[in-house]
Amino acid sequence: MTLLRQKFVCSTVAALALLGIAGCGDGGGKGASDAGVCTAGTAMGTLTVKVVGLPGNAGAVTVSNADDSHSVAVTTDLSLAAGAYTVTATRVAEADPIVRTAYEPSVSVSNPCVTATQTTIVTVTYTAIPTSGHLWAGNAQKEAALLGFTSASLTTTGTPAAAVAAITAGSAGFTFDKAGNVWVIGGTTADPPVARYPAAMFATSGTKTPDVTLSSPSFGDGIPGPKVLTFDSTGNLWVSVVAGNKLVRFTPAQLMASGSPTAAVEMSGISAPAGVAFDAAGNLWAASGDQAKVVRIDAAHLSASRDSVDFELTAKTPPPVIGDLSSPAGLAFDASGNLWVNYDGALARFTATDLAGTGPKSVTPSVQVTADVLSLPVGIAFDEGGGLWLAYSAGKFARFAPGQLLTSGSVPPQTIISSPSVGYAEWFALYPAPAATPLAHRLP
Repeated sequence: MTLLRQKFVCSTVAALALLGIAGCGDGGGKGASDAGVCTAGTAMGTLTVKVVGLPGNAGAVTVSNADDSHSVAVTTDLSLAAGAYTVTATRVAEADPIVRTAYEPSVSVSNPCVTATQTTIVTVTYTAIPTSGHLWAGNAQKEAALLGFTSASLTTTGTPAAAVAAITAGSAGFTFDKAGNVWVIGGTTADPPVARYPAAMFATSGTKTPDVTLSSPSFGDGIPGPKVLTFDSTGNLWVSVVAGNKLVRFTPAQLMASGSPTAAVEMSGISAPAGVAFDAAGNLWAASGDQAKVVRIDAAHLSASRDSVDFELTAKTPPPVIGDLSSPAGLAFDASGNLWVNYDGALARFTATDLAGTGPKSVTPSVQVTADVLSLPVGIAFDEGGGLWLAYSAGKFARFAPGQLLTSGSVPPQTIISSPSVGYAEWFALYPAPAATPLAHRLP
C-alpha cells in the first residue's frame, strides 16, 4: 500500500472506531499491503487471523474484498485468492448474569495482502474496556461521585466496597456512549454542565479529568439546569434541562471537542423534565416532573425543534384510594419493551398497550411496586438478568429480582448492598447495557 493510501485508510478506520469497528494497527505479517503494490490473482494463499485476548466468547472479525467475505470468531487459517483484503473487528461482550465485560479490538494489519503460496498473519487483539463489568452508581454526599461495583460483588446481599471509586465533577443523570466513555452532569454550578471521561480512566480509583466538556447556551441560566443524559441510536446526546422545561440534542460532531455549541434541536414545553429514555422504535420518552406525566415525542418528530409532544400519560393508583402518581423521575425499558417509571418511590410498569396512542391518556398500571419507607429511589436501571437496581436508603442500594416485578405490592428487595463507599446512591447505569434493552450503549 502506498503511504498516501495507508493514511487515508487509517483515518477512515479511526472515524469508524466510534461505531465499534477497529481497523489500522501497527503492521506485521508476511504479505502486508504496506510492503508495496498488492497483486491480485487466482492462485491461493493463506491468511491466518489470530484472535487473542478473549477469555471465553468468540470475537467478531470480518475479512472481505469486493468478491468475498468471511466471518471469523476464533483463530483461523483462511485459504484466499491472492489480492488485497480488509480486516475489521467489532466489540464483543462476555456473558454475565448482572453486567457483562466488553472488549475493544485492535487489528495489527487492516488491509493485508494475500500472496500466492504464502502465509499472511493478522492479529486481532481484544482488551477489556475498564468501565464494563461493573454496575455504576452515582454517589452523593461523598467525595467519590461515581462508584463501580463488580458483578461478582452484587450476586447476594452484602457489604462490598466499590471496586472503583472515581472522583468526578458530579454524576447526576450519567450515561455511557457506545465506546464505554462516561458522560456526567456537573455536580455544582462551578463544574462543567456536561463532561466526558474516557473509559480508560476507570481502571483505577482516584481523581478523573474530563477530555470533553460542554457549556452550551441552550442550557440557560436557570437552576436546576441539566439533569439527565442519554444517547440515541445514531450518537446524538440528549440532555434534559429542568429549569428550561426542555430537552436539547447535540450531534456527534458537536461532541468531538470541548466548547459551547448551541443545541441542534430543542424540544420545549416539557415541564421540569427529569428522566429520559428511548424505546426500541426510537421514540423519546421523558418524565415531566411538575405535570406528574410521562410524555412521548415520536421518532419522526425528533429531527427539528418543536414545542409540543405526541403523547401524555398520567398514572393512577389502584382502588380503593384512586389518585395520580406524582413526581416521575427515573425511566427504564425492560427486555420486554415495558416502560418502568419511578414515581417518588413507587415503581410503575407500563405495557405496550398502555404506551400506545396520541394525546392525553390516563392509565392505572397493572404492576406498581414499592420497597418500603426507607427506599428513596431516583434513577433506575435493569441488569442483564432482568433485575432492577435502585437507591434504597443512606449507604445502601438494592435490586428487585425479575420475579418480584410481576405483581403489585410492597416488596423487600431480594438483594440489598450496604457499602461503606456509598453516601447516597442516586442514578445507576451499566456498560454495556443489557443486550435486550433499547439503550444505545448495549452490545449484542
